[in-house]
Amino acid sequence: MQSERYFNALKGFGAPVRLVILPKESHGYRARESVLHLLWEQHQWLEKYVKNK
Repeated sequence: MQSERYFNALKGFGAPVRLVILPKESHGYRARESVLHLLWEQHQWLEKYVKNK
């Protein structure tokens, strides 16, 4: 619930945000696929907002 509220607040201010909720995962990711997806999301963010600046 807090993640959704934070996401909506940032979105409301016009920040470039993306909320990713992975199935069957709680606060910390345990499944290999979830960890790999998290790393992919981070890589995409870095490529878009850091590398080309």
